[in-house]
Amino acid sequence: MTPRPSPPATDDPTVTQPPPGNGRVHQLMQLGRRLGSNWLVAPLLLLSFWVMVTLQPEPQNAPGVQWSSIRLVALQDDLSGENRLAQAINVQLPHSWQPNGLMNKGVGRYELLLAISAPAAQDAAQQPWAMRINRLSPAHRIWLNGQLVHSTLPRSGWLTIGAPHLLDLPGGSLRPGQNTLVIETHCAAQCGLTPVTLSRKADLHLSYALYRMVTRDLLVVLNIVCITFSLFVVTLWWMRRQEATAGLFGLLMTVGALRNCRYFVEGDLQLSANVDSWLYFTAHVVATCLQSWFILALSRTHWPALHRVLCVVLPGFPLIALAAMPWDPGLTHTRNILQGALLLLLPPSLLMLKRSHTLVPGHLLFGMGVGWLCALLASIHDFALGRIVGNVTFSYWMPWAIPMMMPQFAVLVIQRIATAFDEIEQANQHLETKVAERTRELAAANAAKSHFLASASHDLRQPVAAIGLITDLLQSRVTDPALRSLTDRLTRAVNSMESLLKGLLDLSRLDSGTVDVQRRRVKLQPLLEAVTNHEMESARHKGLWLRIRPTDATVWTDPVLLEQILRNLVGNAIRHTTQGGVLVGMRRRGNTWVLQVWDSGPGIEPADQQRIFEAFVQLSNPARERSQGLGLGLAIVQRAATLLDHAVGVRSVVGRGSVFSVTMPAATLAPGVGHGTDTAASGSTLQAGPAGASTALPAIPARRVLVIEDDRGLRDTLVSLLQSWGVAEVHAGDSLASVKTLPAGHWDLVVSDHRLGDGTGREVIAHLRAAQPRLPALILTGDTSPEQLAELARSGLPVLHKPFRSEKMRAMIVETMARAADRDDSV
Repeated sequence: MTPRPSPPATDDPTVTQPPPGNGRVHQLMQLGRRLGSNWLVAPLLLLSFWVMVTLQPEPQNAPGVQWSSIRLVALQDDLSGENRLAQAINVQLPHSWQPNGLMNKGVGRYELLLAISAPAAQDAAQQPWAMRINRLSPAHRIWLNGQLVHSTLPRSGWLTIGAPHLLDLPGGSLRPGQNTLVIETHCAAQCGLTPVTLSRKADLHLSYALYRMVTRDLLVVLNIVCITFSLFVVTLWWMRRQEATAGLFGLLMTVGALRNCRYFVEGDLQLSANVDSWLYFTAHVVATCLQSWFILALSRTHWPALHRVLCVVLPGFPLIALAAMPWDPGLTHTRNILQGALLLLLPPSLLMLKRSHTLVPGHLLFGMGVGWLCALLASIHDFALGRIVGNVTFSYWMPWAIPMMMPQFAVLVIQRIATAFDEIEQANQHLETKVAERTRELAAANAAKSHFLASASHDLRQPVAAIGLITDLLQSRVTDPALRSLTDRLTRAVNSMESLLKGLLDLSRLDSGTVDVQRRRVKLQPLLEAVTNHEMESARHKGLWLRIRPTDATVWTDPVLLEQILRNLVGNAIRHTTQGGVLVGMRRRGNTWVLQVWDSGPGIEPADQQRIFEAFVQLSNPARERSQGLGLGLAIVQRAATLLDHAVGVRSVVGRGSVFSVTMPAATLAPGVGHGTDTAASGSTLQAGPAGASTALPAIPARRVLVIEDDRGLRDTLVSLLQSWGVAEVHAGDSLASVKTLPAGHWDLVVSDHRLGDGTGREVIAHLRAAQPRLPALILTGDTSPEQLAELARSGLPVLHKPFRSEKMRAMIVETMARAADRDDSV
């Protein structure tokens, strides 16, 4: 793994710096950098532990214990069981077999004579005594004065390497005077026996525990840590194949650490001595080859000859050892030769490591070099003293060397990860900046689009409103049947344009947040009947049936918004169905009611079932036929349902039809139901207000009315309309300035357009009310932008949205003046 250098620090504000305060990631990066400069701490700690082992004083026998003679009385081959000793020989401890020309493995029996003083024997009978041996095979048997006091031999032929032992002595087993201790040890390598110490267990336990911890337990823990980190790195390689350097090192450390841990396994793994030796050797070969491949990858060196050698050595050496096993039991001579040959691969590795100085930071490269040098020395030491000399006091160095190699590479990996986090954070910050810029651009584009739509809608509403009012005037004055037919056709065309513009207004009002949601208990049967009665003519005109299923459902909702939703769903179903019909019904599901509108239309493709709720989307109207609407019905349904917290869904099968559903809470679940009232939704819509023919309304109680409208055609039409309603005096203006030039006087009503050339209708009303505080006023507007609608809603003034019909305007004027009169009476 070749680290990439961190970007240099700079004060240039254009350079993206990692964002501060990313707690854990920032701490990890700082830790990696600190470790990079302090990697030497780990090897020094390991070296200090090793010094503790070498400088630890030898344990002392208890007073009154005197060893008189030590003899090797038997030495048996592990296969034949033949005794290789003609007679017992006197030895001194520590005693090693191989350096003294004896076997290098097998079963040996030592006889030790010792004299115990009476006080010492009495003390041993009264409190626990123990026997400490620093190197004793875990496969052993011990007799004291002819009594078997300890045995760990589960099966014959089990041979192991020496380990420290602290063995309890049975109380009363030591007697005053001469005692005989017989130790039988079953050794696989470094065979022999180290000095035996007898004393109180309490006196031996602390020093023994420290010795075992440093020589075995600590090494096991360190190598398990190496295995854990190595498996993490191998997993990283598995997920990111470009991390080959890290993966090779992880495999190397895993194999080496597992081999080290095997040294300290004291249990019987049911392996023969041949198989056990072959596994040790194979692990050594794999680790050596992985080491060379790792350094090749680290230094980015292309060395075909070395690569070919490794490809031959990796499978070849284990196969040679396997073939030599029948002629070389335990692979004693084979391992000596082949492991010596493996040492020849270490110098090229160190040479390639030196070439990595341009790719790896100097201090880490030095640390890795030190680690590799330690591994080289440990390998030579273990091979020379362990395989060739076979000294019983021998301690493996490789379990120390592997952990010493890990810190430098761990720092390298951590720094690589920290650098990657740095780069990711910088990339994220750059991406966030780009996203923010893009968001601002999209917001600007969306604002421009909304402004365009609002302006275009406003400009369209002006003439449409004028046309609608003029049509109403014509209908009230034309009596010629031929002309009456023309005005009827004109009225239908105007109604069509008005319905399209009202759809835009409904969508804008729902987006603006100005709709006052008033939830209450609503009985759905009257609402279903009202909507189906309204849409029945459209269905009959297309030859469709429209049915509802009777229901007693009562839900918690806003009746006006729910009616708007249902009208759009039923109208949409009729519009897209050519044969069959539409069914409207309710289903009870737990604590909710589901309103469903079924149709037998063409169905909707799954990919389009979410798009249909977007504004202006019409799947079956690519030519944008005006008679099929603008594609706003389902968008209005979605927004209204969102305001009500009702879930809207659709299921469809192409060629068979669709079902749209609205899920509403049952009224019994709603908070405060006990205080509400049952409501049967009326036929009012989102813009509903008092409606009816002008002849059904009372006369307008106004003699002097002021009309402010900057569109000349609409202004003249309004004046004519008011005069036709019996208003005696109608004055007109086109701006705020024209209002300010009017002489002081009393007005019964002011009707003002909201958007004027030099101000707004609210400013006109505020100016007039400064002199006449309770002046009735009505705002006319063609604005559809959510911002403008929200401002008008906050003003509290009655608003009439363009386009509108004459009866709608008359109804609002009467209502507005009635409210003003009520306020005057209350005062």
